[in-house]
Amino acid sequence: MPELPEIETIKLQLDKFLIGKTIINITTDSAKQVKPNLATVKKAILHSKISKVSRRAKLLIIHLSRENFLAFHLKLTGRLLFRKKGYSTDAWTHVTLFFNDGSELRFADSRKFGWVQLLNIAEYEKIINSYGPEPLENYQFKDFQKILNSTRRPIKVLLLDQKKISGIGNIYDCDALNLAQIDPRRPANSLTASEAKKLFTAIKSVLKAGIKYRGASDNFYLDALGKKGTYQEHFLTYARIGQTCFQCKKGKIVRITLAGRGTFFCPHCQK
Repeated sequence: MPELPEIETIKLQLDKFLIGKTIINITTDSAKQVKPNLATVKKAILHSKISKVSRRAKLLIIHLSRENFLAFHLKLTGRLLFRKKGYSTDAWTHVTLFFNDGSELRFADSRKFGWVQLLNIAEYEKIINSYGPEPLENYQFKDFQKILNSTRRPIKVLLLDQKKISGIGNIYDCDALNLAQIDPRRPANSLTASEAKKLFTAIKSVLKAGIKYRGASDNFYLDALGKKGTYQEHFLTYARIGQTCFQCKKGKIVRITLAGRGTFFCPHCQK
């Protein structure tokens, strides 16, 4: 599933391409992916102008005139592709926004788990306030430490809880814990102050690296221009089973299942 770096990459690109464009149509061949329904969305957004593109956690949000918003969640296999007039078709395209200059925003999703939802101001505020703090935006260590101290859940599981801290998924979760040399199974409240500080710094580091390399295309993810990211070439642990750990240069990366998620770590140095 695309995580903070992937959605941030798409946001930065679409913010350049979409601002000022007017929506002239929206179509779909997958009604369940347009919420509340196509007719309602079309009536609300036609002839609206795009004023801003933002991200909250793993959501991509398009801000429209007339105080409406379109929120996209890509889930496992979704792609948001900006295409200029006349561009050839994209596989698995199920929702398309058409703009006044002939360009399009295509929502492609092979498994159809993703969705686009119309929001008014109240709904927008409710959904953005349902997520935890953004780890790269004025997030203070004291607040992070407070969250850790509040639970005995495994630290990996806590980091995936979008209500506690937003945007982190399985890839960057695994890599941050490896960079901080912390066992993903450790109870969150068992971390010492120094360990918590290392993890706090590691989270920021791997997320920034993910953005630098335009996300990880180990599976379906493509950026807004249809290009692969390259963070998969820099994975610390994710999908590196049997390979040498970059941190200790001694241990081998193993895979376990934790809370139903494939978890990659180095048993030698992650304590």
